Amino acid sequence: MREPISAIVAVGVAILLNGGCELRNGDVVVTPGPAVPSPFPVSAPYAWDTREELDIWVHNPVTRGPVSISLAGDGPDAVIRIELKRGASDGWVLRGPDLSPPARQVRGLRLWYRWRPDPTLPPGASVTFWIAAAFEALNPPRPPGQPEAYASLQPASDRTEALFQPGSFRDLLDVNYLYLHQSSGNAGVFEIDRIELLQ
Repeated sequence: MREPISAIVAVGVAILLNGGCELRNGDVVVTPGPAVPSPFPVSAPYAWDTREELDIWVHNPVTRGPVSISLAGDGPDAVIRIELKRGASDGWVLRGPDLSPPARQVRGLRLWYRWRPDPTLPPGASVTFWIAAAFEALNPPRPPGQPEAYASLQPASDRTEALFQPGSFRDLLDVNYLYLHQSSGNAGVFEIDRIELLQ
């Protein structure tokens, strides 16, 4: 019997964190892993903003990394806080909840963030924060690879918008779930205030 599509990321994430994922034309190939059911119904508009909504991104069997990932604040003022220490290895992953039924005709992702690099970084150190959004889709443009979109984020102490729109396909995606990951960056505090699928 075929594994549910909504259970594909965890092992792939573990492989990704260990440097063993397979990349094809910028797409990630992942293998089945645990599902991430949402404690409440997830439907259009697909947005996560309050502490209760963001909690599933932090507390599930797939989210992991060698950095501190936590929730701060309450209600709509809550944020996901990722603290990156100097000298620590990179490679965290945030996994969103399963979308059942899948989100249809998705064209990308929008999030609002704050990025405060460590003020003790030496002059000339990179302060750019690279992050990727990977979409586990029913209709990937190049199966078995799954499309990703990347953003290069500049420091921002105020709530700032970032768009992730995969450029390797023209058709809209039907998405089972998505995850965010970072593979390089410097020390500092990265906060996600809101996550929203674009349809």
